[in-house]
Amino acid sequence: MIERATGMPYRDYVTRHVFAPAGMERSGFLSMDVVEPDVAEGVEAIRDPVGAITGWRRNIYSYPPVGSPDGGAHVTADDLVRFHRAIVGGRLLGPELTAELLSPKERRSARGDGEYLIGYGFAFETDAAGRVRCYCKEGVNVGASAMLRHYPSANLTLVVLAVGEDAAFDAVRAVDRAVLGPSSAGQAGTA
Repeated sequence: MIERATGMPYRDYVTRHVFAPAGMERSGFLSMDVVEPDVAEGVEAIRDPVGAITGWRRNIYSYPPVGSPDGGAHVTADDLVRFHRAIVGGRLLGPELTAELLSPKERRSARGDGEYLIGYGFAFETDAAGRVRCYCKEGVNVGASAMLRHYPSANLTLVVLAVGEDAAFDAVRAVDRAVLGPSSAGQAGTA
């Protein structure tokens, strides 16, 4: 849709209209066959029937050779923080679209004493009174996991990038417990 509406290739559009205005200078669509400095390779453990690690597998066959609209952009933790600041600061969308992006839309399930809702890009967790406790966007694929999570009451933005499909979520759960309290334990992860 982006290519049709703008006449620009998807990757060029995102680079020019998202990465650049957000100040995401170390992010991009990198080719999987080129070794890039400071870019971690995704790997996943190979386990035997009882769960012991017997080796490691790279995730080079889990993504397209260069990132596409369904994933594969390479970003840094700092750049994801810059992305979030650009969103909430209104530098990527106008005020109305920013408000829509940062608002829950549809209930997905109960979550603790509140609810888990989805929106236009972010997922939201609310408390019993309907206040947003946190909102997030995760990225998961074989060999890699990531989470951008914002806690409005603490004005805290967390970014975790990890090697391993489930590797980011223990750290996120620990921060959830510290910021939201013990009842939030075990709730972070994919929807």
